Amino acid sequence: MKTLTALVCVLAFCFSAAGKEHPVVKIQILDSHASTREYTYTTPGTAAKSNTSCDTSGNGTYNGTTYGNTTYGNTNGNAQTNCTTTTTPGRPAQTHTRQIQQEHIRAVLPNGNSVTLWCQAGFRKCYELQPGTYEAEITGGSTLLVHVTDLQGKVQKIKYRTVASN
Repeated sequence: MKTLTALVCVLAFCFSAAGKEHPVVKIQILDSHASTREYTYTTPGTAAKSNTSCDTSGNGTYNGTTYGNTTYGNTNGNAQTNCTTTTTPGRPAQTHTRQIQQEHIRAVLPNGNSVTLWCQAGFRKCYELQPGTYEAEITGGSTLLVHVTDLQGKVQKIKYRTVASN
């Protein structure tokens, strides 16, 4: 890995004067194989919710007599309250299982070092590369953009990361 990093640093320094262009090198693809990575994630559950609404209706009567400044009397009332509770059940936490396609490529760099390149589908395109010679841009760190010609003849730049070096 240190050898690849040193190669990337030397090539990046040599081509830094060229502006935003990345150095392009030829790499030899030895073999390629696809795999699937399975992962799980959990979505939290929700609590149950209850809502209660009440309706009160009724009537009342007042009978009273006033003597001087004082009123005496009684009140009779009738009232009724009806309440309704609505409950929405909660949802338990859920665990989901998904799969992501990956590709692993064994390649040889111009300095003779053998590397394993990795691409994960989902956010980007990955191709099952056939053995042969390809151009690749060194973008810095452990990333290469491998140039692949699609069926329409357009050059696609596919992002691969170096995961092992010999």
